[in-house]
Amino acid sequence: MSEHHPDEQANVPVTGDELVDTFPGYRNDQDISLLERSGRPAKTVPSADVLRPELAGPLEHDLYTHQADALEALARDENVCVATSTSSGKTRVYAVQIARNYLEARARGGESTAYLLYPTKALSRDQERSLNDLFDELGLEITVRVYDGDTERGQNRKQIREEADVIITNFAGVNTYLHDHDRWARFLSSCELLVIDESHTYTGVHGMHVAWIVRRLKRVLSYYDADPQYVLTSATIGNPGEHSAALVDEPVTVVDEDGSPAGPRDLVLWNPPVRARDDSTDDRDEWRKEDTDDEREAEDAVLERVPATVEAPRLLSHLTYQDAQTLLFTPSRKLAELSVKRASKHRHDNHYYTNPDRGSAIEPYHAGHSRKKRHGTEHQLKTGILDGVASTNALELGIDIGAMDATVQLGYPGQRQSFWQQIGRAGRGAKRALSVLVAEHRTLDQYVVNNPDYLLENDVEDAVVDIDNDAVFAQHLRCAADELAVDESDAGGFADRERLERAVEMWRRAGQLTGALETGVSYAGPPRPQQSISLYATAGEEYEVELADGVDREADPEMEPLAKERVLRDFHEGAVRLHQGQQYEIIDVDHGSPRPSVTLRPTNVEYYTRTRTDVTVLDAVSEESRDIGDFTLHFGSGRVLVYHGTYDKVAIHGGKKKEQSIPTENPPLSMETQLCWLEVPQTVERALIEKYRSHSVPELEDGLAGTAHLGYAGGLHAAEHATIGVAPLELMVDKRDLGGLATLTIDSHLDQEVDANGDADPQFGASGGDGDAPQNIAAAEATVREIAGGLERTPASGWFIYDGIEGGLGFARAIYENYEAVATRARELIADCDCGNAGGCPACVMDEQCGNDNQPLHRGAAVDVLDQLLGNEDVDALEEYLPDEEYGGDRRPPLFYA
Repeated sequence: MSEHHPDEQANVPVTGDELVDTFPGYRNDQDISLLERSGRPAKTVPSADVLRPELAGPLEHDLYTHQADALEALARDENVCVATSTSSGKTRVYAVQIARNYLEARARGGESTAYLLYPTKALSRDQERSLNDLFDELGLEITVRVYDGDTERGQNRKQIREEADVIITNFAGVNTYLHDHDRWARFLSSCELLVIDESHTYTGVHGMHVAWIVRRLKRVLSYYDADPQYVLTSATIGNPGEHSAALVDEPVTVVDEDGSPAGPRDLVLWNPPVRARDDSTDDRDEWRKEDTDDEREAEDAVLERVPATVEAPRLLSHLTYQDAQTLLFTPSRKLAELSVKRASKHRHDNHYYTNPDRGSAIEPYHAGHSRKKRHGTEHQLKTGILDGVASTNALELGIDIGAMDATVQLGYPGQRQSFWQQIGRAGRGAKRALSVLVAEHRTLDQYVVNNPDYLLENDVEDAVVDIDNDAVFAQHLRCAADELAVDESDAGGFADRERLERAVEMWRRAGQLTGALETGVSYAGPPRPQQSISLYATAGEEYEVELADGVDREADPEMEPLAKERVLRDFHEGAVRLHQGQQYEIIDVDHGSPRPSVTLRPTNVEYYTRTRTDVTVLDAVSEESRDIGDFTLHFGSGRVLVYHGTYDKVAIHGGKKKEQSIPTENPPLSMETQLCWLEVPQTVERALIEKYRSHSVPELEDGLAGTAHLGYAGGLHAAEHATIGVAPLELMVDKRDLGGLATLTIDSHLDQEVDANGDADPQFGASGGDGDAPQNIAAAEATVREIAGGLERTPASGWFIYDGIEGGLGFARAIYENYEAVATRARELIADCDCGNAGGCPACVMDEQCGNDNQPLHRGAAVDVLDQLLGNEDVDALEEYLPDEEYGGDRRPPLFYA
């Protein structure tokens, strides 16, 4: 345990040591890690050194150094990304710049406007109040208004467009408003500043759309002779400059030396204690109304850790009892509600708490509450009326709730930037703060608590935005042509000429565009193509989510349209999904109509559904490659056939399967996407096949239970799972957007029309282009096996990782570029897990999305492969396992596992 300097403990409700010492019940010291972060004093610059007197005078405080640096960069006409900690005053940067622009415009008799883009409506209205208050303090008549889907239509909207100096909105709104940009002429022609707040949230599919909406907005601004500067505010991420430049297509100056003060902080990594599982009253789920605290251990009992869904509310209860105002972050609305009930139950059931009413004013907070109730909770937190709140990540962003004494996180939020953003909610000035991470029993959580230094590393995940996805680009090109004719001036600016011409030709043949770049290309399709854009899907085909007839409209989940990939995997007929804490059953899926849809209704059942998936890769083409030692790594594109053919009903209590292999009636999904793949050297492969040849999986189907290659194939399969599982530790990705395939015959998954120089035959596309490509998974797998049998050379073995979205997300490329770092994390995860099972566990290599029901998997073989890849072991270490004859005489079967 740590020691604290007496001065640092002054007025601290509870330290990390005191939490561990006072929390009731026995704990194993190995389950808890206590880390300390030292505080830092404020670094300031006199406001008068940076600002003109009429702005510097009214400001109550001097500027932090990062605010001064950013404002000086803006004064040099640079674009700026401010990437500093939570509550470090980033808003002040663009607020002061708006004021400077306003004063300069007034002096020349002109006008200056600013467009502020926020990720959530709640944040928009919070900032509207604070900005108006600031401009009042400065004595400036700057009008700030919110303009979004909730803004009253008619005269009110017209007045905002024609009179507001600062308009706050979101990217879904901008996408729509660009169609009627002539109504915005006054505002857009005077626009001198464009702000993207919380820019780190724009990654993946959402980030792609945002990047193209910005490019469309820039075209329209240029039409009105406006050339604004850009300010982006971001949490600390690994690549703020690269990410910002990808979003706005302009050079950006990064300001990331934080001058704001911070008190010391105790970080407690809390792995819940082990107890005997009672399958009859399993309280791991978040739908149960009550939980059972029976932690009896029997000699023959199955041991497991207390779920974080039970342990985190206990810590919330305990900390508020110790007079620490505490914010608990939960992953869903229902868990926020349930955590408050569990915190209260823990308080009243435990004799330690002699006064159960002390510090018990705890409320839930989430987007399902009315705006009035949310504002009431925010006000009660700020004024100290509430002792604690259990919230979704709705309070992760900059909504003003003051500063807490402590935070508790129910599970690792997925990325370090989000982790630091959430815990940054605790800390009052220079006072010591406390943050507790309660781990779930899953890959990322267990990695973090078993490798505590990971959180303190300087490198934070990179945010990924890929503008190379042609499906997304093509959608936005239609919108751009609808807004303003696309001509030669857009070549090189909006997109390179060749890409522009290809897309224009495609839409011209489809009857959606007319004209040529030389004379101008105009939109000729159905009205308002902007309405067809979903900010969360890449392909044009999206499914509307509808509530079943007769269901109370209050139960409407108000979900964004769903990409086809997600519908087939998660929203097939019969599936049970959890959305914002409410269970829904999908009762109908319409694939065939011009407006495909998913129909659902609320339900409350004692099971959830898990879809089984078959996957294979076809016609992969390597576009780049590099060597890692004797291994070869490739990046390219190819076709992935995915068949979400059956699903299981899994009991919430105990996790037992109630029904198995229920047909989904899904069509197969074929998508062109981005992939990276690793080829294992023949010597490593031969030695490891021999080393693990005795491994068998008796229950494996297809007569492969005892093949000599199974242990090695299980190692590739485990390494593939782990590599995908730890990708979020290095990159801002959701592992559900990634897929993988481990195979003994990589060559049979490659495009067979690629010539000896590695170039694809021009008469063939990535799919071979012959029209005879297999259209279902069974035919595809048969094709792969047939190709494998006909190969003249010995094929390589290894594994693919692909983006699970049509056209790709940029994630496979980011993994290709950061492969060594991701592989190092994967190796640590597998080797450090204490499950003791060759086939692993859910905290290391098992994955609930596995298409082969997590068989075969072999942790030892995976560690050996990764050690060879990373150079941890010399290849000579495998010498003793090399057989006298290839593969011990056994013919290599074409095994592949998703």
